[in-house]
Parts: sequence; C-alpha cells; structure tokens
Amino acid sequence: MDERDGKMSASKVEAVMLCPAYLQANQKFEWLGDRSAADEGTARHLNEEEQTPIEEIGDEDRRRCAIQSRKALQWCRETLEIDGKIEREARLWWDEDWSGQLDYMELDANRAFIADYKMLRGEHEPADKNVQLQAQGALVVKNYPEIEEVFLALIEPLNDPTYTTVSYSRDFLLAKGELFTNASKHALEPNPPAIAGTKQCKWCSAQPYCPSLHTLITETLNKYGKMVGR
Repeated sequence: MDERDGKMSASKVEAVMLCPAYLQANQKFEWLGDRSAADEGTARHLNEEEQTPIEEIGDEDRRRCAIQSRKALQWCRETLEIDGKIEREARLWWDEDWSGQLDYMELDANRAFIADYKMLRGEHEPADKNVQLQAQGALVVKNYPEIEEVFLALIEPLNDPTYTTVSYSRDFLLAKGELFTNASKHALEPNPPAIAGTKQCKWCSAQPYCPSLHTLITETLNKYGKMVGR
C-alpha cells in the first residue's frame, strides 16, 4: 500500500504548484516511458538507507555514488558540528494533507540537518532554489516544535559540486508549509487547471493525453517555424 495515500509528496510539490492538475493526472494514467533510470536511482538510494558496506557494492557506478555521498554527508556534518539522532527514509506528514520521505534527517537539540540524494546524472536545482528541500524542511519544523533552524543539503554524487547547502529559519519554513498545503488542497479539488511547462510535464504520466501540453507543443513548433522562415 502506498504510504502517500494519494496525497501530494514533497518531491512533487513544485510540479503541483506549477500545474494543479498534476496530482490527479498521475493517479489517472500510468507512466508509459522507460523506468530503468528510476529503478537504478532506487537501488542507489537503498545502499544509503541500509548503509551497505562499500566493499559489498559490486557495480562501479553504485559504489562511486555511495563513496561520494558519504563523503559529502560527512563534510556537511563536520562543518555544522552536528551529532544528533539520525533517521533514514522517515516519512513525515503535514497534518493529513501531504507528506515527504526524507533520505537523511538528523536532529540535534534545536537544529536539524536534512540531506536529499540525487543519485543519477543530470541537472537539479541547487539547495537554495530547491522546492523539494523547502518542503522537507517544512515537514521537519511542523513535526518537531523544538527545531528552530534547519540545514539542508542536496547531494549529487556524480556531479560537480557533489553537494550544495542552504539553511532556513523555523518561521520561514512554516510559512512555506502553509503555502504548500494550500496547493495540495487545490490539487484535490474537482477539475483543477492543467498548466503545461517543462518542469511539471517532464515526468507526468498524462503527457500523451494532456490538451494543455499539446497546445504548448503546437504553439512552440509554430513559433519556431516562423522564426526559421524569416
């Protein structure tokens, strides 16, 4: 059974805010594309969740991911001088509206440190612009009233740099959480609007069926054709 219970997850907050129809569309349609990359990312995440010994990881890329991820995590912890209670893959809820599963969470007195792994190659928004990290931070302060500041790291073991960081105050994250909650409620209303765009459409299962995306593609092709024909 899916722990998300059909509700918005932290990893999909940005997509839902950009396209309110995203959540219901992905519940209605199945993904038709290749899932091998996603499956590989899951396998690499599992190594960190279970802290698989490096010498037991046979695949070279997976081993490199594990080594670089653990180095980046340790560098962050040493910089922050944090040594608290660690949880991996904890799922936290904002009331009953939406949730997020955190790759790494460490609580130390009134501070929290969160790390999110991006185990595949490709570009991701750095920590200071990453909406998923903001959502995860909001969930932490919602569930742990003693936390006053949250440090967040986006760890990309196959990229350079291998990690980026940001910190937010409790008040900032609570305000963001309310914004995300409103978006999650809007997304569950009957017939929320579909708004096409490169970010929200990239991994949407409704791509082949979405009139908004078809319109965007047609307009873009027409515009490109006019530019070429000049």
